[in-house]
Amino acid sequence: MFYREALDYIRGIERAGSDYGIERMRELLALLGNPDRKLKFVHVAGTNGKGSVCAMLTAVFRAAGYRTGTYNSPSVLCYNERFLLNGEPLCDDDVAKYMTEVRDAIERERARRAATAHSEDDGTQKNCTRTLSPAPYSPHDNTTDFCPTAFEIETAVALVAFFDKGCDVCVLETGLGGRWDATNAVCDKELAVITPIGLDHCALLGDTIAEIAEEKAAIIRDLAVTCPQEEGAAEVLARAGARVTGEVSDVTVAGDGQHFVYEGKRYFARLKGRHQTVNAALAIEAVKALREKGWKISDDALSKGLKDAVWRVRFEMLTEADNAKMPYKVSIPHGKALILDGAHNPHGACSLREALIDYTDGKNRSAVFGVLADKDYKTVAKTLAPLFDEIYTVTPVSPRALDCNALADTVKAVRSCADVTAVGGVKSAVERSLAGGCDCTVVFGSLTLFSSLTDK
Repeated sequence: MFYREALDYIRGIERAGSDYGIERMRELLALLGNPDRKLKFVHVAGTNGKGSVCAMLTAVFRAAGYRTGTYNSPSVLCYNERFLLNGEPLCDDDVAKYMTEVRDAIERERARRAATAHSEDDGTQKNCTRTLSPAPYSPHDNTTDFCPTAFEIETAVALVAFFDKGCDVCVLETGLGGRWDATNAVCDKELAVITPIGLDHCALLGDTIAEIAEEKAAIIRDLAVTCPQEEGAAEVLARAGARVTGEVSDVTVAGDGQHFVYEGKRYFARLKGRHQTVNAALAIEAVKALREKGWKISDDALSKGLKDAVWRVRFEMLTEADNAKMPYKVSIPHGKALILDGAHNPHGACSLREALIDYTDGKNRSAVFGVLADKDYKTVAKTLAPLFDEIYTVTPVSPRALDCNALADTVKAVRSCADVTAVGGVKSAVERSLAGGCDCTVVFGSLTLFSSLTDK
């Protein structure tokens, strides 16, 4: 397949929906030669902060001289971001190459099973010589009983690519939960990292913090580290043997990041927001655990990684000086700021609120807000809407999106004195906000919002 064909293929399968479990993923990896058994993994799960911790660990491993593959989801600005090699997305040709390899393995297996079923039906033995069409199928299609989901295929693409590229270490972010996530089909792991756990995806993971923590903790095979958690999650992770990070202290906000002290040593983290110091402490503890297994990661490499880590739309604060180099197709006027953050659940909203108070205290703020309908957007609105003088609601590009008018009604109910306008389009809302009278425009909500800002 060419790159565009590969995207059409995976998006067609994605439209068919998901079906969780890891047995089919293990079958797929076996068909591909079990690339996971020739790689080393750090596996990251949690409700919030997974991507940030992955970015920090990737930067630390690179600084230590390790060739690093990183698998994230969902992608934010471009599809290829899901598959990072030393922090850079795979090129289009590589994505097409590895997607083709995985697709062909699936189709050979489907053809084999179809031929076997046919021979059993008519009582004869026949050779399978036909090639199945690459047309999208449903994960629930029982005709050949082998229909991997889009996320399973993408996970396989990542592992095949990382093996082929000779990665020394792979950082895997779970897609949803942990126990039944496709990434958990990986058997051997150097380390598991559990980031802050909150209430999200309750219909699939459980209605309590403890139930959700059980699902996340299922990724633990050997060593594991976590951060201080709410009571129910803390008990579950303690039983699983996860080490808990210590307290971060002496946090000092700087324009390009923040300084903090952890276990008597002062660090600088480029990623902004006090919640990122918790993520940084997780990265530090992860390095300590890996050193026990013989990994060579110096203090200098650790400090450099925390300083260099970049993760888009996680309290990403931009000004006029960034116009020429940023990937977003908007122009920030002189004296104004554009802040992008993927806060889409109550826990993320609290972190964003704290960061806005730290970095924009005394400023007039305008918001561009869009969410998916299956999120707890009412609590997000209650947490954040009081900080803004103007609020534009938008509709993310997703079949699960909440309509901007319905979101505007929700916001008005909790912030009646604000100027609330349903706009629809993300880019037009951002442009209107930047042209208005507020000092800061804050775009937050679903991660699907931000690709709209890269369109010309």
